Parts: sequence; structure tokens; C-alpha cells
Amino acid sequence: MAVPHWSSQKRLPELRRERRFHSMMALLMESVRRQTFANWTVAFIDPEQLARAGFFYLQTQDHVQCVFCQGIVGYWDPGDHPDLEHRKHFPNCPFVTGVATGNVPISYPADDTGRVYRLLDEYLAFRVTSTRPNAKTSANKYQDDAQAENGQLAHPQFNTEAARKQTFSRWPVKVGINIDLLVSAGFFYTGISDWVQCFHCGGGLFCWRQGDDPATDHARYYPCCPFIRIQKGEDTSSRPWDDNIPPSAVIRPIALSDEEADLLLAHPIAKRLVTMGLAAVLVRNALRKQVERHGTLFRTVADALERVFDYEETQRRQGLKFDSVTVNEGSSSLEPKNPTKAGKESAATLAAAKCRALQQEVLELRRRVKQEEGRLVCRECKKNRVAVLLQPCSHLHLCAPCARPRDTCPTCSTVIRGTFRPIIG
Repeated sequence: MAVPHWSSQKRLPELRRERRFHSMMALLMESVRRQTFANWTVAFIDPEQLARAGFFYLQTQDHVQCVFCQGIVGYWDPGDHPDLEHRKHFPNCPFVTGVATGNVPISYPADDTGRVYRLLDEYLAFRVTSTRPNAKTSANKYQDDAQAENGQLAHPQFNTEAARKQTFSRWPVKVGINIDLLVSAGFFYTGISDWVQCFHCGGGLFCWRQGDDPATDHARYYPCCPFIRIQKGEDTSSRPWDDNIPPSAVIRPIALSDEEADLLLAHPIAKRLVTMGLAAVLVRNALRKQVERHGTLFRTVADALERVFDYEETQRRQGLKFDSVTVNEGSSSLEPKNPTKAGKESAATLAAAKCRALQQEVLELRRRVKQEEGRLVCRECKKNRVAVLLQPCSHLHLCAPCARPRDTCPTCSTVIRGTFRPIIG
């Protein structure tokens, strides 16, 4: 894509709503990705389409990055479509190919899958607005301001200003926030976009604008942080919010209800794991534990598969043997069976699931090998292997017999001024 004319079409900044995060996994939510575009200035590219296509804003020029393949796209032109550009530049992205991912869209279908999307979206918003980032609390209790501080540092490796400052080597200059102010406010740089986190409480902020005071914003959004209390004092309510308007806090139990835990099985990742042979009860319990601990699910099926195996292994070591029963609607009770029999069935289930997972990986590798082999076949005769490198365009798409009579490159139409055969090996 050509470099755009920045002065021709500018988009006015939006009001900033929620800027907090506790984990980078929050970018799995389309709603969170959309929030990163409050500083987006390109008028002819819709930020809603970018977020829907899996992108978040990197705060550098017009560069955006995919959460699922880490691919970066920039230099947008009028008429470009985020979905098409994503597929064009990163055709193997799991989000683009349509495989099950941890994406949570804003628009929900009217079925159980839509209900689980809404649950995850609202649950993460609750965690961010109503709980402390690193509090070690009972799963059934809401974390209010009166709860005693546990004294643990969320990121002790960054407890000095020197250590925090070293993380800002690639801080986007366009953001316009002084690095020293961020460091003195307790923040270190995560290395992605303009997302920073406090070393003490673990609370994160993003979507910075020139003129923001890091210490003041830290105190506004995380008033319980012991570090910022020392810096700014405990009274933060009198400070004006300007356009930093956080949503109202929603109070609910941190623990998912049994019905909510059962609903997790409607997520595409859970469905994929069950079709691979994993017991629904193991999948549900592992996913429930993940959501209650981190507020989000997994990025890919492979990540989820590993966590389910870890969960099953933990249960086995603790001597909690369960039969591979299905989960009844509205109930999450598990009936312990004969330990010996249950242990054998659990081991057999685990072995079968691992075998199916390996088979899926082998099939995927075969597909990729076949795809790469296809790129080594001559584009003209479709039979011989490519052997001739065209100059000056450097395309390697033709075999020797097909390249000999050509005057122009079949790929880019550049006039051929010379050829040579590369020696590989």
C-alpha cells in the first residue's frame, strides 16, 4: 500500500471511555480492541472494521496489529478494507482462516454461543472496573476498597526506576508522554502499543494523550494501589476526569455460577476440544478456572488444549478421579466413581485426546507442506520446479524452459534484463 496523505483526511479523537487492563489477553475482546482506536486519525478507515478484523492500534502512524497472528498492517489507502488486507498479507492467520480462536465479538448471535460471548465481555468489564489487578482473594468475594492489602508486588522485577525505564526503549514517540513521568508513576512498558502497567498493583493503562499526567491517571483508575497512594495521597475523587469517563462499576461474584460455567461449553474453542475427544466436564472445569483466574479464555485451541491437560493432571495428582460424564443443563455436580476404574478411564480419555490432537497437528503440517511445495512449481507449465531467478525484479517463479523465451516477468510484468540460476545447498 502507498503512503497516505496524512494532511488530507484527519479523524477527530474520540472520547476515551475505559482505558484500564489487567492482562494483555484482554485484546481478545473486540470491545477492548475498539477502545485502542480512540486516538485513530485516519478518516477513511473505519476503526470498528479494524477491531472486528482482529486488529488493535499500535499508536505509531496508522499501523495496526492482529492479536492472533501478530501481523502488522499500515499505510492504508482510501478504499482498503481491513478484512481483505488482513487476508492478503497474512493468509495463514488463524482468525482469517476461520478456525476456533478466543475472539469475543461485539455483535452476538442469538444462540448459546452469543450468550457466552456476552458473558465473557461483561465479566471482563466487571473484573477491570471492580477488582484489584493482583489481589489474592476468595473466588466468592467482591474485592472492595476496604479489603486489606496483601503487600505482594505484581511485578517485583520492575520495582526500581532504572528497571522500569529500560522497558521503554521502543516506546512510541507519537504518544507524547514523557517516559520519566511514566516511570516515576510506577509504570513499565509492556512492549505493545502504548500499554503500561504498574509494578506494584499490576494495573494497566493505555490510549495515552499528550498532556496526560501518568501519576494522576494512575491514582484515578487504581486508587487502592499502595505505591500511588504514597505519591499522590488517598483522595482522588476531587480531581476532574475530563474525557476519561470510566463506566459504572458492576458488582457481582467473581466466581462463575454453575449455569455460567456450563455455558462456556458453547464457546467455539470448547466445542473444538470436545470434538477432539476431551471430556466435556474436563473442558468446562478448565475453562471455568481460566476465566475466574484471568478474566478471559485462550487465544488458540492449542493453548486451551494444553491447559485442559494440565488441569486433568492436577486433578489426577490430587486424587480427584471423575468419570467422563456429560454436564447436565443447570447442574455442575460430579459424582466420584471407583478410584481405580475412574483412573483408568481418565488416563484412556487423556491418551485418546492427545492422540487426536497429534493427528490434527500432523494433518495441518501436511497441508502447509503441500502449500509450500506448490509455491516451488513453475507458474507457466505447472509441472517443473522453479529454477530461474529473473532480474531485476528477483522473482523465482519459472523453470528454465519457460523462462527462456519470456521478455517480461509473469508476476509483476517487469522487463527481464537478465536471469541466473540460484545454487541452494
